[in-house]
Amino acid sequence: MHKIIHGDCREVLTTLDIPKIDCVVTDPPYGVAFKSTYGKDPESREKFQQEIEDDMDVETALASFDVSMKAMLPHLADTCELYVFTQWQVAPEWQKYLASLAEFDIHLRQCIIWEKGYPGIGDVTYNWGCGHEFIYYLKKGKRKVPYRRSAILHVDKVRPGTNVHPTQKPTELLKILIEYSTDPGQMVFDPYAGSGSTVVAAREVGRSGVGIEKNASYHAAAEHRLSEGSLLDGW
Repeated sequence: MHKIIHGDCREVLTTLDIPKIDCVVTDPPYGVAFKSTYGKDPESREKFQQEIEDDMDVETALASFDVSMKAMLPHLADTCELYVFTQWQVAPEWQKYLASLAEFDIHLRQCIIWEKGYPGIGDVTYNWGCGHEFIYYLKKGKRKVPYRRSAILHVDKVRPGTNVHPTQKPTELLKILIEYSTDPGQMVFDPYAGSGSTVVAAREVGRSGVGIEKNASYHAAAEHRLSEGSLLDGW
């Protein structure tokens, strides 16, 4: 099973009928009012500089994610591992929220550092570019640890101009997370699917994958990637 559902995950999850979820890999709105500056002409600027819904501030982002998370709970397997992307600017708020999920036997276990290569132009008013992101790792149940490894991952980001979604993650990175936390055939889920990278990565490593995406253009791109069997991050 590999599919992207068009809709708001907060609504779709209430009636979703899929096997129990063994791993969640998701890149929700962080709450940093992110807007890409990439674009060489009006057409490319319109494509790449779209605003991200619920990203205007961390309170809005967390409130939205909380609804999604509570709706996901009945779908999680007894042993399930979760990966949630965010950035350093809002890390304290996200860490506090994710730690609170211990109430549901979902425990925050690690902050993985994704080192994503050259940071790009960004804000040139200060010296250091942000060449990394945080990935919070949570665990429900007692799935056996396959082996211990460093929580610093070095994978180049998707090259600007080849991406569909402004915060698109490389499938090679997602495949590392998925293979580490699931067995072949198990279910991987992404409630904020964007251009479908999580589901594409799941398919490439022999796992089932389901995603939900609200934005119609991103959903169409994700469907295209799945239908074409593309191995390219940019489409």
